[in-house]
Amino acid sequence: GAKGVTEGRITGFPDEVCIHTYSWSPDGQKIAVAVEEEDGIRLWIVSADDLTAKRLGDGKLNMFFGMGAYKWAPDGQSLLVTFVPEDRGPEPVDSVHDVVPVIQESDGRKNPVRTYQDLLTDEFTERQFDYYATSALGFIDVPSGKVRMLGKEGIFTGTSFSPDGQYLMVTSLHRPYSYVVTHSNFPKLIEIWDVEGNVVKELDRTPLREFVYAGVNSASPHLRSFGWRADKPATVYWIEPLDGGNGRTKVAYRDRLMCLEAPFDRQAEELYKSVKRMGLILWGDATNAFITEYDRSVRQNVCYHYNPQEKKTVGVLYDIHTEDLYGAPGNLITSENALGRNVVYSPDNYKTVYFSGPGNSPRGAYPFIDAHTLATGKKQRIWQAQDPYYERPTAYLDLAAGTFIARRESNTMVPNYYLVQLKRNKLLGEGSRFTQLTYFEDPYPSMQGVTKEVVEYTRADGVKLSGTLYLPAGYKKEDGPLPAFIWAYPTEYKSSDNAGQRNDAPNQFTSYTRTSPIMWVALGYAVLNNASFPIIGEGEQEPNDTYVEQLVANAQAAVDVLVDMGVADKNRIAVGGHSYGAFMTANLLANCDLFAAGIARSGAYNRTLTPFGFQNETRTFWEAPEVYLDMSPFVHAHKLKTPILLIHGQADNNSGTFTMQSERLFSALKGNGGIARLVLLPYESHGYAARESLLHQAWETWMWLEKYVKNREP
Repeated sequence: GAKGVTEGRITGFPDEVCIHTYSWSPDGQKIAVAVEEEDGIRLWIVSADDLTAKRLGDGKLNMFFGMGAYKWAPDGQSLLVTFVPEDRGPEPVDSVHDVVPVIQESDGRKNPVRTYQDLLTDEFTERQFDYYATSALGFIDVPSGKVRMLGKEGIFTGTSFSPDGQYLMVTSLHRPYSYVVTHSNFPKLIEIWDVEGNVVKELDRTPLREFVYAGVNSASPHLRSFGWRADKPATVYWIEPLDGGNGRTKVAYRDRLMCLEAPFDRQAEELYKSVKRMGLILWGDATNAFITEYDRSVRQNVCYHYNPQEKKTVGVLYDIHTEDLYGAPGNLITSENALGRNVVYSPDNYKTVYFSGPGNSPRGAYPFIDAHTLATGKKQRIWQAQDPYYERPTAYLDLAAGTFIARRESNTMVPNYYLVQLKRNKLLGEGSRFTQLTYFEDPYPSMQGVTKEVVEYTRADGVKLSGTLYLPAGYKKEDGPLPAFIWAYPTEYKSSDNAGQRNDAPNQFTSYTRTSPIMWVALGYAVLNNASFPIIGEGEQEPNDTYVEQLVANAQAAVDVLVDMGVADKNRIAVGGHSYGAFMTANLLANCDLFAAGIARSGAYNRTLTPFGFQNETRTFWEAPEVYLDMSPFVHAHKLKTPILLIHGQADNNSGTFTMQSERLFSALKGNGGIARLVLLPYESHGYAARESLLHQAWETWMWLEKYVKNREP
């Protein structure tokens, strides 16, 4: 809890209340809460003064598209709510009339798309989509609870208030639907409404988008990134592609930034044109904005300081290689302006802006705050975390006066929040005063004494690697080598120097998440977590051209360092991973004999089933068939003789990792005499949520490690 703060239980909720989401009012006096009841989800309001809760009317929330089902109006007196229509009626029922042919066509154009799951498949699923996605918009007046409905029903995927609260931007979906792409590609209508529900301006009407240009710099061929300018009462902006969305087209300018001011009865104004693809836009005031352009083919990000009023570039804020963790400037710090919107923070009328970042370095991560003088480009580090702590800023109160809130922790100290007051004329926060705000206790007292060490080592080709090694409490090397467990996730790079950079935080308190491999240290295992597994392709070479060779080299280096340190028995080492880490695990077991067993959770193992690209691979199967086949453990199942545990959610909706991937690999292993166990968790998606599933996967992992690793027969 927090010292000096009175804690209490909220009264008025139903017994054993199930809360989906919540949102604080702009003035911090009330909390809107989505509460699940027997017949639907309804909105409740909690008073921060007396901690009492009351229901706001009888209307049911439609949370089909997530948390955006309710939003506070800027004045904090009402909420814009996405309701389930009162006359929705019974849900659709599949019948004999729905048994009709399903027809799709190809018009001769190349149209590669990723493998998506849970798509619409026929007329019946279209009716289901209409039924569950259709909503009615309305305002709830918080003091009275009265509801005022707006406009007509529709499939609303997004709503947002103008900063002055006088207008709404409303996005809705329309037919025709598609059976090959997700709903985000269905026809869209983007409109400006007034708060009475009247359409003031149609901003864009986007057709069905089944065609996507190839290339890492390609984008939607239509208008995109609609939003409200944070520095204006009611000005909408969007990005328009000047290359038709085709990143491979040679053009002088790729995108342009357009603006349209209330009352929206004039032509839109061109504000900026970008040479590269336009990305993040952060607003400051009428004469200061910060616009990012990127070129993914060369891993470049450039941020420009721009004057919207005079339509001219003032300077370059940074120009970075996105793989270079050590050179990363961090993120611009923002704060609320008079309109209640986040703009780039500057206490001196944009003479100075501030950055905050993780501070990756050869020593690990040490978060920082930098002051950046815009006129000269000079940076000054005004604060940085210092040993033995990991300190991460979380809220900025007044950087000009040197006050902010940080989360502070160490290897042995539980994370808590502190008010930080910087000492004037002292660099890097030397002499800063920390006032503790919260007093959370160790949630893992049974794990005290577990040791943590960042281990640095080198691959055979000279690439620097690292991982975080956890050893059981009380363990000494004289006790002899332990069974070990290596957990990893491969990452692609275009530079071996960048691949060797550290991204760990050696001073962080160890958190044991629900599916973390670190927990096995309590059962006597040495655990190397987040082991570096870079896959590098420099120059014209693509990283995956030598995927298997580099994968094995990474594994060999990790095994060697653990054995050389004397903490691991080379004959009792397991490897594991989730998703792309599971793919890595199966590949390692099929291509080397370094491990006693493997744990592969929610992976994909046959790359011919993801033929239009996967992870960061942009080539199709037909462009690089050897790469796809060489990388597919399914193709090499006859060589996979090391015991492997396959765990997968039966409702995995992640692109590419169909549950079938684990089922088919298991069948291949069984048919070829492999040692494998397949565990399918009911109703689980790509990550696991149910208590039963979490405990079950932990038990399965434990039993597998005990049988094939710790107690492995010589």
